[in-house]
Amino acid sequence: METRSTTRSCRRSSTRTFKSGLSLWLVLWLVLVKPAPARGCPRLCVCYPSPMTVSCQAQNFTSVPAGVPYDSQRVFLQNNRITELRVDSFGFQTQVLWLYSNNITWIEAGAFSELRELEELDLGDNPHLHRLEGGAFRGLEKLQSLHMHRCRLAALPHDIFRKLYSLHFLYLQENQLHFLQDDLFSDLVNLSQLFLHGNRIRTLSENVFRGLVNLDRLLVHDNRVRQVHRKAFRDLGRLTMLFLFNNSLAELPGQPLRDLGSIEFLRLNGNPWSCGCEARPLWEFFRQSRVSSSEVLCSSPSPRRGQDLRFLREMDFALCPLPDPGSLAGTTTTTFSTKTRWWFSKAKAAASTKSSYAKTSEAVKAFPFAVKPLLGPSTSSSSSSFPSKYELAEEEAALPKLDPEEYWANYGNEDASSVRCFELECPPGFDSPGLPPSSSSSPLLSFLSVSLSLLALSIHLLFG
Repeated sequence: METRSTTRSCRRSSTRTFKSGLSLWLVLWLVLVKPAPARGCPRLCVCYPSPMTVSCQAQNFTSVPAGVPYDSQRVFLQNNRITELRVDSFGFQTQVLWLYSNNITWIEAGAFSELRELEELDLGDNPHLHRLEGGAFRGLEKLQSLHMHRCRLAALPHDIFRKLYSLHFLYLQENQLHFLQDDLFSDLVNLSQLFLHGNRIRTLSENVFRGLVNLDRLLVHDNRVRQVHRKAFRDLGRLTMLFLFNNSLAELPGQPLRDLGSIEFLRLNGNPWSCGCEARPLWEFFRQSRVSSSEVLCSSPSPRRGQDLRFLREMDFALCPLPDPGSLAGTTTTTFSTKTRWWFSKAKAAASTKSSYAKTSEAVKAFPFAVKPLLGPSTSSSSSSFPSKYELAEEEAALPKLDPEEYWANYGNEDASSVRCFELECPPGFDSPGLPPSSSSSPLLSFLSVSLSLLALSIHLLFG
């Protein structure tokens, strides 16, 4: 009996020892092999695994909630009441961060500097975010998409996009931007799409888009653009889509569009286009390029109002001077009224820029007309005595004179009486609408009358 009881005691002791050892091994296995504790989730938020997503939207948060897991790949904080973003606001790594539709008024410089892996940042629809500090996006060198639409931004610091080399999409539409500084986007060498529509931009300066060598789409419609510098698009050789409709453009120099070697879609409608001589560069661009374009309706001069600039004829620009290469926009700066055009139609001026003429009475007396003899033998001797081609021949001096004040009053003013062709030069059946009889026929009849009188006088002197 004693032997049996001893055997049982040994078995029980062995069983206890085995169970204790097994429990110890289980604890060690749980500690060493499965060390990760259950992931926490911020209060009022919902978390999802694979990929780790934290959704805290529409919970009336006034600041970024604490307790967001460090390895969260997507964090959604939209539709809250968050007012400020500080350097210590984000204690986690994430690739997608949505903060749109909040009450953000201030972003501290370097607020996102810990988010080194961030690829998409949405700050849109924050109507109280009137300004940004330089360096607000410092450290986001992997950022690919940045949304700042409808934030009522009035200005952008010159270094706001510095070192954002990976950015592909930039949304700045529907703000209150009046001006874009030169080199604002110069570090965005990989930017593909830039949305600037719905602002108050007035001018596109020479270096505003410098550095955007990979830009594919540029949307600047629904602004107040009045002037485009002739070099504004020089780095946009890969641009395929340009929207400039619904602006205040009266003219557009030809050089910017010629720099867009890959342009496919061009929208220019909804602008008050002036279709005088200043429109010739744009008209020539449409003749030479194959681009999908909207209509380009003329607002002035009145005879061409409602016509499409793209379908004007070459003779409509026959009397236009050459472009002025020294002007800021690279456009034609000299335009002429009907009376002035009549003078130039008979003898072209050697100079074509406004700066070539001083606004004095002597300027009208010394127009650089080319001298053409009209009176046979007697003219040949007299023409050889002219010291310079800038002096008027006697025959030209007899032409009807324009009063200096009248000339300069019309200078640079494309009035309603644009000359399309002259009656003696019009091809058969040519119709020149909008040409008042008094604007061209009266000087022409005066010229013919004087010419016939001079011819009769010369015949009388020669044969009489």
